[in-house]
Amino acid sequence: MPLLFPSPAWTFVPHDLDAGSLPALEALFDDLFGRPLTSREQVEAWLRDESELQSRIAAEQARRYVRMTRQTDDLAAKNAYLAMEAEVMPRVKVRSDALDKKLLASPALHELPDAPYAVVIRRRRTQSDLFREANTELQRQESELQTRQQGLMGGIKVEFDGRTLTLQQVAPYAEQQDRTVREAAYRASLSARRAVWPQLEEIYDRLIALRTDIARNAGFATYTPYRFLELGRYDYTEATCRQLHDTIADCVVPAVRELDRRRAKALGLVRLRPWDLEVDPEGRPPLRPFTTEAELINLCRRLVHAVDPTFATWIDELVARDLLDLMSRPGKAPGGYQYQLEDDRVPFVFANGVGVHHDVQTLLHESGHAFHSLLCRHFDLLACRDYPIEIAETASMSMELLGLEHLGTVYPAADARRAYKKHLESVLRTLTWIASIDAFQHWIYGAPGHTREQRRIAWLDIRRRFGGDVDWDGLDDALAMQWIAQTHLFNHPFYYIEYGIAQLGALQVWQNYRRDPARAVAGYKRALALGGSRKLPDLFAAMDVRFDLSPTMLRGLVADVMRSIDA
Repeated sequence: MPLLFPSPAWTFVPHDLDAGSLPALEALFDDLFGRPLTSREQVEAWLRDESELQSRIAAEQARRYVRMTRQTDDLAAKNAYLAMEAEVMPRVKVRSDALDKKLLASPALHELPDAPYAVVIRRRRTQSDLFREANTELQRQESELQTRQQGLMGGIKVEFDGRTLTLQQVAPYAEQQDRTVREAAYRASLSARRAVWPQLEEIYDRLIALRTDIARNAGFATYTPYRFLELGRYDYTEATCRQLHDTIADCVVPAVRELDRRRAKALGLVRLRPWDLEVDPEGRPPLRPFTTEAELINLCRRLVHAVDPTFATWIDELVARDLLDLMSRPGKAPGGYQYQLEDDRVPFVFANGVGVHHDVQTLLHESGHAFHSLLCRHFDLLACRDYPIEIAETASMSMELLGLEHLGTVYPAADARRAYKKHLESVLRTLTWIASIDAFQHWIYGAPGHTREQRRIAWLDIRRRFGGDVDWDGLDDALAMQWIAQTHLFNHPFYYIEYGIAQLGALQVWQNYRRDPARAVAGYKRALALGGSRKLPDLFAAMDVRFDLSPTMLRGLVADVMRSIDA
C-alpha cells in the first residue's frame, strides 16, 4: 500500500548523508557558501537546497532527542544526543550564520515576491542580528543542563499502593472518591518530587545565568527582549503579555474561583485542598476509558474521524509507520510533544498515557500538532514549515475542542457530558496557570541575580493573584515550589504565553464549529496549510478568527465557556 506521505525527493543532499558527521556537513555548507546569488532564480534554488540540508540536520537532532526522551536512562541514547549538541550543532550554527549573511547580502532579494519570502527574510535578519559565535558554547551547556533535568524528572519513582510508580501513574489516584487515598497519593508524589528539588533548583540557577550571559553577549541588558526576538514575536510585545496577565486576572480568575467554590460545596467541603481538584464532585467513579495504547489510539481516531474523516486516515498512517509512543513507563521523560522529522516531513507523537480521559485530550492536542505538520509539508522551504508557536498551539487546542464535541460517539452520554464540562473548566484554569508561568518568567529574567528565597516569594505573590480558591495550609513549601514541575521553564524558556494566545484563537474556532462545522474545519485546514508562510495575524484571519487579546474578546469567550459549563 503506497504511503500517504512519501518522503520528498532529494536533489542536493545525498540520500546516504550522515547528518551527525561534521565533515560531511561542512562539504555541503561549502558548496552553498560558494554559489553566486545574483538573480532570483539562483536565490530560490539556493534556498531550496539549503532547506534540504537544514532539514536533514533537524531530523537527526529530532531522532536523537526522541530516542533519549523515550528512555532517559539509556546512556547510549543520551550520549548520542549530547554529542550532536556539543560537537555538531555549535559548528552548524556558525556555518548557518554565514549563510544568513550571504543571503541577506544578495542584490536579488528585492526580486523575490512577498509571499512567502517576506516572512522568511525577516526571520533570517533576526537570526543574523542575534547570532554570536561565543554563544554556541553557552547554548551547548544549556542543552546539557536541559538533558539533566529530563533525566531527573524521568527517573522519579513514587512508592505508593504497594507499587513503584512514575509520577504520571500516580496521577489517576487524584480522581478516587476516597479522600484519604487522594491525599496519600498527593503526599507520596510530593515526597518524591521534594527529593529532586535541590538538584532542579541548581540546574535552574545555572540556566538563568547562562541565558542572561547569552543575551548580554548579543547586546541586551536582560534575556527577555533577546528571547522575544529569538522566538519571532513580531506581533506582540512584553507590554502586550503584561496586559494579557491583567485581562486574565480580571476576566478569568473570578470565574475559576467561582468554579472552585461550587466544587467545594458539591464535595461538602469548606474549602478545597490540592488533592480535591480532579475528583468527580458528584461522587461518580473515575473515568477509565482505555487500558492499552491501541485503545487510546482508537478513541482518538474515532473522535477526529467525526471532525473530518481525512484526519483518521492520517492517524492510521502514523500508526503504520510507528510514529506514536503514548504510554507512561519507568525512565520515560514526562509530558507530551509532537516533533517533526523534517527529512521525511512526518510527525512523531510522544505522550505519557495512564488510562484517564485527560490522556485522550492530550492525544487530541498532539494530533492537532501532527495534522498541522502534515498540512504544510508541501512546502520545500523549511522556513515555511516552521510556523509560529502561537498558531501551532491554536491548531492543537482547537483539535481538543473540536474532538470534545463528539465525545458522545465514544462514551456513554453521561460520561461524555461529564468529560465535556471538566475540559471546559480546565480551559479556564489553564489560562490562570499560563498567566502565572509567564508572569513568573518576566520576573525571573528581569531580576537574574535573585536568590532562591526571593524566587519562592515572587511565585507566591503571583499565585495569590492568579490562583484558585484552594487551601494550602501545612503545604507552604509545595505551593512555593509549585512552579518547578513546569518543564517549559527549563527546556523552552518563555514558551508559555503562546498557549494563552492560542486558547483565545481555539475558543473562536470552537464557536465557529458549533455554528457551521464544515466551514470551521475548512478554515482550520486552510490556515494550517499556510505553515509559516504568512504573518501571525494573517494566519489567524485565514482560520476565520481574530488575533485579538483584548479584555472584550476574552470576556466574551469566558462568558461562552461558563454558559456551556452551566448548560
